[in-house]
Amino acid sequence: MKGSLVGWWRWAIVALLIYLGILWSGQILPVNPQGLWMRAGEYALWATVALGAIARFYPVLGPYGWRPVTIFLGAILSGLEVFIGSGPDSKTRIDEWMTALIGIAVITILARVLPRSITVIWFGQEVKKREPFTRTPR
Repeated sequence: MKGSLVGWWRWAIVALLIYLGILWSGQILPVNPQGLWMRAGEYALWATVALGAIARFYPVLGPYGWRPVTIFLGAILSGLEVFIGSGPDSKTRIDEWMTALIGIAVITILARVLPRSITVIWFGQEVKKREPFTRTPR
């Protein structure tokens, strides 16, 4: 993509590895109602890295585009992970999916309210340099 920053693929690889880890942990550790909030933490970690990858890959989209894309992608991936394969009954699966979405939503909300000094590094905007403001001559 034009305007994408070098290094977006590193963030994307880490996001993919985190997602594969979530898939692996879903196979190893069965989901029970007591450990349901662990899903929110796993997907919050995934959303943090995925949001950074999306912001670096398509910087022109801006924060108002990155956050919905992250939520949409997270909803699809967490839905695939939760609903495909053997597992607990459907009520527990829906609870598991909703807690995963809560984890993703918390990160996208934090991306909006965190100070600029943090989000500049997170979204890969540290390479943008602005020239000092000068008034136009009259």
